[in-house]
Amino acid sequence: MDELKRCIESHEAKIVVVGLGYVGLPLAVTLADEGFRVWGLDVCETRVGAVSAGDWPLWSQEPDLPAMLKRVVEDGYLDATTDYAACKNADVIIVCVPTPITENKDPDYEALSQAITGIAEYARKALVIIESTLAPMTTEDIAQMLWPGVRLAHCPERVSPGSLLYNLRHMPRIIGGYTAEAGELAACLYLQVIRDTELYITDALTAEIVKTFENGYRDVQIALANELAKICQDLGADVWEVRELVNTCPGRDVLKPGPGVGGACLTKDTWLLTSSLAEPAELLLTARAINESMPVQVVDLVLETLREAKVAPANATVTILGVAYRAGTSDVRESPAIEVMGRLGRAGCEVRFYDPHVNGYDGDVVETLANVDAAVIITGHPEFKALNWQGLGAIMRHKVLIDTRGIIEKAPEGFVFRGLGRGR
Repeated sequence: MDELKRCIESHEAKIVVVGLGYVGLPLAVTLADEGFRVWGLDVCETRVGAVSAGDWPLWSQEPDLPAMLKRVVEDGYLDATTDYAACKNADVIIVCVPTPITENKDPDYEALSQAITGIAEYARKALVIIESTLAPMTTEDIAQMLWPGVRLAHCPERVSPGSLLYNLRHMPRIIGGYTAEAGELAACLYLQVIRDTELYITDALTAEIVKTFENGYRDVQIALANELAKICQDLGADVWEVRELVNTCPGRDVLKPGPGVGGACLTKDTWLLTSSLAEPAELLLTARAINESMPVQVVDLVLETLREAKVAPANATVTILGVAYRAGTSDVRESPAIEVMGRLGRAGCEVRFYDPHVNGYDGDVVETLANVDAAVIITGHPEFKALNWQGLGAIMRHKVLIDTRGIIEKAPEGFVFRGLGRGR
């Protein structure tokens, strides 16, 4: 332990990061920026080629990271490869591969198993850290796949697109050691990265539960807001006014409702957590069901509003404003917009889409709205708050506007306007 700790603290440790996605790439770049010699390993040759050239390969628009990537590659601190032989002389191996769920909501560990198999023969002397999100007790299974006595820790990621570098530097981290020694060594490494925040050392099982439950907790909060939106819509109230007044009570913090939950974490982590349980966690699963139902609620609202405007859905052209799952980002993973567009298409609508943050969806908003029957705001991008609906209404075939994010404070004059959770 003493020699590896010395190597880490002196930044002499050789580090391999397996998986160059939204978790692994910013970590590899940040470690290289701290002066560590880093190899990024990924099965995607296109991504490896981009990283090797110093080019940012991800959709997410990230402050500082693309320039930092180019610098550390040019300075020789970061290389990328598809060959697990890069792990041969590694002091630290960090696994950051996706851990999605199957269609049956079971953990899909294909990428994780391939990564563990790939590093196994090189992991005798290295500290192995798993940043990928794991179902409880998975670290125990990983330990059985590696050499006896392996120094293994689970340090679950806490990053989000649009602020990857900031979160990596400033978000508190949970260090779950499979052994006490591994936990201390992992903490030593992350101390070289973080700024003005805390590390909390615990055991691997606790870290697994913390990670999956913190996203399950958020899922429940969002589901409660979405349930309130449905209540207000049914009863003829305005969810935004109700929410504001509820939050005047100390200790209440109702989140904003919306068209559904997206992203790579919240949509799956409840399933990872509950996959380890003998009995179902009913509240968590109910929240998941509510949030999964919201795109259906949105489509029903769109079709209802079209009929109110005397437009047959089978003859309607609808523009979706916002494809990213969260405002101000370009991340479309598990975005509710995708399901909304698919369901509207199956209902007979011709569907257009516009998102100023997402490549391929960022055409011209005026062209996208010309001669359409309805516009549906799915993502609360700041750009949509500034749109001149009086001017845009003049080029639309029918003035129908549906807002699922509460960014339109007052119905534009002449429009048939409906808002999610607005019964009046």
